Amino acid sequence: MKCIFCENTNNAKSIEHIVPESFGNKNYTLEKGVVCDKCNNNFSNFEGKALTNSVFVMERCRFGIATKKGKPVKGKVNDLVVEADSEFRKNLITFKSVDPKNLKLIDPKTGAMALTVETFDKSESAVSKLLLTMGLESLYKSQKSLYAKYDFSELRDYIMNRNGIDWPFVDSQFTMPNFKSVPTFYDKHLLNRVHCKLQFREYNEITLLFKFIFGGVEMMINLLNRNLEWISEQNFTKSNSALHQEHYRRKIKTESIT
Repeated sequence: MKCIFCENTNNAKSIEHIVPESFGNKNYTLEKGVVCDKCNNNFSNFEGKALTNSVFVMERCRFGIATKKGKPVKGKVNDLVVEADSEFRKNLITFKSVDPKNLKLIDPKTGAMALTVETFDKSESAVSKLLLTMGLESLYKSQKSLYAKYDFSELRDYIMNRNGIDWPFVDSQFTMPNFKSVPTFYDKHLLNRVHCKLQFREYNEITLLFKFIFGGVEMMINLLNRNLEWISEQNFTKSNSALHQEHYRRKIKTESIT
């Protein structure tokens, strides 16, 4: 069987979890050989950074998800240390090294405070690669006609480090219509149980959007290329959204002025 990323024939010994186990997924997987062991192992480099040094760590702690080794989740976003409850109780999170500037008193009577947390800790590239791998793998698993319809060569070049130019994505609560679920039937049901949704939209001939939702976190990316037209057209930068990485935000602002 040929690996869908490096396209080499292989005899893989391990299956691939389309959504990492660290999100709570145990069942939505690919059979051995669809992703070779070498690619599978290489993916762990960016997967680990995306899971522990971004906003994803907050949601993993909030849901009381155990790590692959069965331990409570722990991560760090900039200087803020985030730890899940030692008994895996949901909605119990410990924060350490909190900067007082990021705290705001919201209820003087109870002492309740709001904490502002950065979304990423130099982990944008890792998150973009994680989104792209989940997108391609889920299409191969659940939407074979879409997988066969489009050319994913740019995606493969980026994932395989043949092209190191950053790949833009949006973290967003922006409502965008006409998305459909990638997984179907029972796969969709099982992912919903662990707070995960994988969706797609054929925006135009050069834009196949993939959306990953985990709890209250939503990320969106174009699986085909780095084209920014769909982002400009939807006015993401004027909504409660953010385009990553920073140089792409500057590019869109420049284009809108000119």
